[in-house]
Amino acid sequence: MDINRSSMLILHPTSLPNGHGIGDFGKTAFEWLDFLDLAGIGIWQVLPLGPTDKTQFSPYSSSSSTLGNFGLIDLELLISLDLINKNNLNEKPKNLDKVNYPEVYTYKDSVLREAHNNLYNSSENTIKEELENFENQNKEIQSELAFQMATSIYGDSWKNWPSNLMQPSTNDINEFTNKNKREYSFQLFVQYLFSTQWNKLRQYANTKDIKILGDIPIYTNFHSCDVWLNRELFELDENNDMPFVAGAAPDIFTASGQIWDNPLYLWEKHKEEDYKFWIQRLKGCLNNYDLLRIDHFGGLFKFWAIPRNELGTEGHWRDGPGHNFLEIIKSEINLDNLLAEDLFAINPLAEMDKAREVFQIPGLKLLNQRIPHDSWDDELPPNKWGYNFAAYTGTHDSPTLKQWIAETSEGQRNNLREYIDSNLQNKQHSEVWDSIAVVWETNCQLAGTMVQDLLELGSEARFNIPGQQIGNWDWRLTSMEELSNLSEKLYALNKATERC
Repeated sequence: MDINRSSMLILHPTSLPNGHGIGDFGKTAFEWLDFLDLAGIGIWQVLPLGPTDKTQFSPYSSSSSTLGNFGLIDLELLISLDLINKNNLNEKPKNLDKVNYPEVYTYKDSVLREAHNNLYNSSENTIKEELENFENQNKEIQSELAFQMATSIYGDSWKNWPSNLMQPSTNDINEFTNKNKREYSFQLFVQYLFSTQWNKLRQYANTKDIKILGDIPIYTNFHSCDVWLNRELFELDENNDMPFVAGAAPDIFTASGQIWDNPLYLWEKHKEEDYKFWIQRLKGCLNNYDLLRIDHFGGLFKFWAIPRNELGTEGHWRDGPGHNFLEIIKSEINLDNLLAEDLFAINPLAEMDKAREVFQIPGLKLLNQRIPHDSWDDELPPNKWGYNFAAYTGTHDSPTLKQWIAETSEGQRNNLREYIDSNLQNKQHSEVWDSIAVVWETNCQLAGTMVQDLLELGSEARFNIPGQQIGNWDWRLTSMEELSNLSEKLYALNKATERC
């Protein structure tokens, strides 16, 4: 990656405190960047920022690769724009330590619609002109907004929409948006607010030399604009059903495998178009972030295909486009801005590892997976990890450090403690912070951890349990004060390990 030796923290914006029942792009987000600056952290890693589904509320389950999640919009801005008054925010959800997504989404949608109605019925032209400019600068957004509109009007299964919207032409989309001008204007207004606020936050980060590392899921939702307008690129039958779905093969973490229920790509079709769909998707993300992590990068080389409505164990391996994909897209995508989430059930996956090295795309090393349960014979110790990696204590899918240390095998605990006693140069005050220091001392280009680990939180703060359908993604900081006494300590570790 085109960065110096650095450190990073994972915190999805929904986990920020204050706001209206959910973290957002408001005042606290700027305070968060101030904390990163004081702590010597160079990279803020976020999860996908797109609109989530309304069942699991997962950032990795979105109806669009282009649009933003309205839940992240700071509603206080609407007061300064004279679109609502303070009384409109009196009934806001309580700022608890968990996000109540149904309540938050209902509340935010109602406030945003009231603000839009006030704008729509006003004679004030400044914001209307900005909206028009925003639309003109983002011509491709019309079909995305049409999809959101149709979802709002006809439900979240495009297979059940009116026939003219099942496989629409450009004229069909134009006719639909013209017929529903007010709803189209609302959807445009929401994306204008999201884009304006996010760009302001990102610019503030860049003034402090902080880069934002975004995330793109390898797969898209079936109910998404991506599939709706590009179904010839996905494996669908004559009834637009998925004969096979994406998932993860059984491994030591999930013995039954994982069923993600995403449609599979017809990679030969993508290859015929020189991966145009993917190039546009990656460009869209890189317009929003400085760096980009490709989730399940290994799926570009081999992927697990599961017969629809069968168990994850019933799947089989298929070959992805591999090296050819990277070779073709590099003419339009700067591969120096990519990070590969290459954790994979097949180990080693030689083709993937070779491609990463050829194109100099860093992979991942997770401490909680790389400390052996038995002997070190099959694992490199952290001080032998190479430069072309991002080293983490864990990710959003992992238990927190405190939970991992408490629940793992005695053999893994003993090996971690032995390594710390024998190798750690920057000893800390606790086993959790010692583990963070282990990652910071590696030779890897990037070193990262979660905010939950800085605070030494346990299982109550786990962000996501893969395969669990509900109860994820809702953890929040209760106050920025929780971090106030950690900036000096983290800065000292960054300085000692030359990661400032």
